[in-house]
Formats: sequence, structure tokens, C-alpha cells
Amino acid sequence: MIKGTRGRTAWRARLPVVTIVVVSMAVLTTAVTGAAKPPPGIQEIPGGHWVYNSLLQSAFHIDGGTAGIDAQVAVPGDQGSQVVQGDTSGYVVGGKRITPFGKSDLTAGPPGVSPSGEVPVGVETAGGPYLVYRQSGQIIRLGDPPAPISAGGPVGDPVATAEGTLWLPRIASSLLCRLDRGTEKVSCPVTLPAGHFGALTLVGDKLYFVDTSDGAVRAVESGGLGGPVPMGVGASADLRTAANDVAGRVAVLDPARSLLHLVDPDPGPRRPITVLLPPGQYDTPVAAGSVVVVVNRTSGRLFTYDADGRQTDDKPLPADGGTARVVRGEDSHVYVDGGQGTHVLVVAKNGKVTDVPVVPPAEKKDQPAPAQPAPGQRQVAPPAERRGEDGRPGQDTASGSDRPGPSKPNPPPVTPPAVPASPPGAPPGVSATGEAGAVTVSWSAAPANRANVTSYRISWAGGSRTVDGGTRRVRITGLANGTRYTFTVVAVNKAGTGPGASASATTGTSAAAAPALTASHRNGAAVLSWTRPDLGGGELVHYLVTGTGFAQQTVTGATANYSGLTAGNSYTFTVRAVTRTPDGQTRNGQTASRTITVPAPTITISRGRDTSSENCHEPDCAQVNVTMKGFAPGTRYGIRLSSSSNSEVETEYTTTDADGSATYNELNYDVPGQTIWVSVQTPDGRITSNRIRWT
Repeated sequence: MIKGTRGRTAWRARLPVVTIVVVSMAVLTTAVTGAAKPPPGIQEIPGGHWVYNSLLQSAFHIDGGTAGIDAQVAVPGDQGSQVVQGDTSGYVVGGKRITPFGKSDLTAGPPGVSPSGEVPVGVETAGGPYLVYRQSGQIIRLGDPPAPISAGGPVGDPVATAEGTLWLPRIASSLLCRLDRGTEKVSCPVTLPAGHFGALTLVGDKLYFVDTSDGAVRAVESGGLGGPVPMGVGASADLRTAANDVAGRVAVLDPARSLLHLVDPDPGPRRPITVLLPPGQYDTPVAAGSVVVVVNRTSGRLFTYDADGRQTDDKPLPADGGTARVVRGEDSHVYVDGGQGTHVLVVAKNGKVTDVPVVPPAEKKDQPAPAQPAPGQRQVAPPAERRGEDGRPGQDTASGSDRPGPSKPNPPPVTPPAVPASPPGAPPGVSATGEAGAVTVSWSAAPANRANVTSYRISWAGGSRTVDGGTRRVRITGLANGTRYTFTVVAVNKAGTGPGASASATTGTSAAAAPALTASHRNGAAVLSWTRPDLGGGELVHYLVTGTGFAQQTVTGATANYSGLTAGNSYTFTVRAVTRTPDGQTRNGQTASRTITVPAPTITISRGRDTSSENCHEPDCAQVNVTMKGFAPGTRYGIRLSSSSNSEVETEYTTTDADGSATYNELNYDVPGQTIWVSVQTPDGRITSNRIRWT
């Protein structure tokens, strides 16, 4: 084991790439894990919120109750890093490295290599903290040593209960998974209904699944999901749910319509509270206590609302470059970190917002000033002042002599030659977020290199866009659904074009359009056919076909048949496509419908032309014209002629054509004053014609 001064040198050595943070030296165990008792005069910083100032290369602690900064620790980190904290340690988490620091002695440990360029979700909870890499399905429990844990596949936004259970939705696999405190294995005890999707939320410490596929809330119980409680806001794949409740209600954002809903998750008479938001693009809401926070990225503003949907504040986001990050702190306050960490908005429990500049706190006598040189630089102390025998100040010479003497005049300053401007650096923090037919690309300010950035150019396969130098976000539309695009952002100044930085995203999908449906009937059966609709960028799974009084069919082709239709009844048939999105979710398309009516069999008689026969005499003898419709096609039927005095005057036979129709005029009659009719026997009973009086 390395001790003493050499131990301090080893402290600042780069960690192996094997894991995120691997520290076995006793000095780091003391400083980062808190295993040893802090030295006298050093106090552990209480819970609150840590923010990383990329420009000052330091982490700052903010007291949510006072909205004041009370501690600082110099930590080397990446631009746009976040800070997550455990009981005794904090971790500066960037895209390339993760650096621990002790909350007791405010000393940074050696950095470790981040396992992925993906921005993780930091979770501060008992047994943690955790980093959740959602796309790769990897969890890191930070500590000494850190524990990498597989979630088994991509996951959605995690939530953590008070006792430290981490819940993660694996929507593509229709599973709700959990990581219990102290364990290193994820289990998935809850299976979602096929085709259902949504998000998890906590109301108090009770877990719920917000099913956005059917617009219902379901309690997560030991044996699975509880019964659905309709939210009263409709179903949509775009709904976004806060991870925590707002005074017992669930905050659900509908970005397509700029609506914020506060929903009661339990059965009862309380209707949802709906708030109309200003138009724009919104992030997932963040809730704490009786306050919910929403961020409008289009206008760059933050809005806060209370549990009754009343707006409590409206503030601009920190304008320090990059993308502001909204988090729920360990102390249940909401914090909005600027992209560079130079400003933090602190949301009080009454919803009021305070803008806190992130600057070093005032020095305290009982706390050492956390001054550390920047990474790779030596700390330089000012020359020691000496005094001569006469009490006048003198100074050491270059030879190190302490002989007093008068101060030598300073040499005249030398003005270095001006450094010419050069093209800008690569824009940091480039990210891309896909939606149906569009991608939003964001970035932070590129290093100007002594000349203002005049524009940014965003390019991708199939197009490019140029925006002014003050823009940090652009929405690219007209893209193909379900397609992965890579976007490259370059900065331009008067000296030229700088290097590019890239990010990729897959466009979302929209619901499939309604198929072009036709329906016909024949021989008591319906025949349906349709054309393949626009699938909205998704992959066809199958078609769902329904018919009045019939069981639903799942069809992979483009036709369906229904038999056993009853004459005289109407039937409505529907067809819709079911598609699968690139992330594995299923989506029901728009419905096409057609209604057909199966006519009831009818018989109509009328007096025809005069005639005569062996049993029918003039002048009263005439043909009886019979017209049949709606009968089974190609079927032989017996036509029985009846009168008011004779139930069966005569029976003759005819066969219907392909349409179920027949015309027969071989019957005749000659008794004046009688009422006559005909009838036909069918499997469903005897069909009788109209009656006419013979004259």
C-alpha cells in the first residue's frame, strides 16, 4: 500500500479503464466512502444539491432551503457534467469520465472512465447512488467498489422508492423490473398486457404504472398490476409522466396539445385538473411535494404550478450555454442546472424560483478553502515577503538569499504580439432527440477562438441547415419515420469553419393510416378486402378485423371472410393495422369501417295477362306473376298458391339465380271475389307474399 506523500500522488493518478471508479487506497476510502472519521474541523456537507460549474472546474453545494452556496470542491470534469451524491460521496459524471469527491474533506479522487457516451439518469436514493444508462440497459451503483449491473435490455425512466428499490420499465419487453437495495441482480416480477406502454411514477411511496396506451393508471402490486383507473385525459403514446406525485396527483404532460394534467390515481369522483400551457416543446415534468415544474424549450422558460394547477412562477432558463437540466434534489426541492453550471434555478416548496449564480462561497473559518490547481497545472505561491533590519520590506533574490535590501524596480511590461483569430472549436454537448418525422438537435456554445461565432451549420444525409450564432437548438422536419439519422454541427466565425461534433437519433413513428376497405356479401357471407396503408414509419405486425356479432380476427394478409350472415340484418366491419415502432412498442393504426345490409327475402305477386288452361276458364283466368328477392342463390323453391277458400290451390317449383332472385309466371287463377297469395318454405321459416283480391 502506498502511504504518505506518495499516496497523495497516487490519489490523482488516472483510474484503470476496467470500471468507472476503482479505488483501493486507504486515503480514498477515507475521503470518498467516509469509512474513517473526518478530521477535527471538517464537517460533512448535508443533503441538498450539487452542481458542476464547467468553467470553474468545481462542484458547488446548494442548500435548497436558503438557496445559498455553502461548499465548493475543485474537480476536473467534462463540459456539461452532472453531479450525483450518496451519503458521504459525490460524483461528477460526464460523457468521458466520472470523478468522485468526499463530502467531508472536499477532496477529489482519481477519475474513472465512463462506460458509455450516453448521458445517464442519476438516481439519489438509499443504497445508491445509481447511474442508469437507458439505451444500453446498464446500471452502475457508485461506491467503493462500483457495481455494474445489467438491466437485461433498454429501459425507460427509473424511479426509486424511499427504502432504495430501483424500478425500471422495459416497455419493449412488456416488463416492469426492480433492483432491490444491496443486490446486484435485476428481477422483472410484473408483466404488462401485450401492446401496452407507459411510465412509472410514485405517489407518496406507492408505485403506479401510467398506461398511456389506454389512458389508465394501475397500481403496481406484488402479483402484478391492479385494476385500471381511467385518467380522463385520453390515450396517447406521447404522454409524459413525472416520476413523483404533486400532493397525491400524477402530473401527466400532453406535449402535442400543450396540456398539463394533474390526475388522481385512485378510484373516486375527483376529475383531472387540466392546465393549458403556452405553445412550445416541453420536457417531461418534474414534481416535488406540491409543486410541478415544466420547461418550455422553445421559449426557454420554466413554469411552476401548485397541486390545484395554479401557476406560481415563470422564469427564463439559465442562459449560460448548453442544455439546462431539471432534477429533483435529495431534499425534495427542484433544481434547474444551467448547461455550463454557472447558474442554478432553485424552486422553493411554494413554487417560487430563485436564480442562484454559481460562484465560490464566502470563506468560513471552520472550513478549509478548497483551492486546487486545475488538472495538469502546478500550484504557484506568491514570493515570501522579507523585512530588513530597518523594517522595510525586501525580497528573496533569484539565488535564494534572504539578505534584506531595497526593492528592485520592476522591468517594464512586455506586450505579447496579438494572437490572430482561428476557426471555432467543435460545439460541445451535441445531442439529438427523435420524434415522428422530425429530430431536434441541441448543442452548447463552441469555443470562439478570438472571433465571435457567426453561425452554426447542421448537416445530415439528405440536407443541411444554417442558423445564427446565438442559436443552440433546431428542429429538423420532413424526415422519414423510423430512420436513424446522424447530425453534424459545425461553428463558423470570420476565420473559417471549425471541426464538427455529431449525434444520432432515430425518428419516431406515427400511427398507421386507415386501410382502403371494401365489403360485399353473397350467399350469406361477407367478403372484405383492403389495401396496405401508410404505416407511419413502423413495421406491420398484423391487421385487426372486427365484425358485428363476430369474434375479432388477426390477419396478416389483406382479405377476410365472415359467413353465417342473417338476412334482414346490417353488419359493420372494421380493419386497422397494428405496427411496431423501432424501440419495440406496438401501435394501433386508424380504423376503416364499412356497413353492409343483407336484405330479407321478399315475394311480390300481381295479376298478369289473361290466359286459359284445362282448369282455368275465361274470362276470369289470368297468370299470377311471382317475383322473389333475397333468397339463397341457385336454390330450388316450391311456390304454393293459396286462396281465402283453399290453403293450397297449387304448388309449382322454380330456382333462384346467382343473386338469389327469381321471376315465375306459370301459376294462374280464375275465381272472382277470392283473396290469393303465395308462400315459399325456407330453412328459416315460410315467407309469404302480399295478398290481392281477384276480380
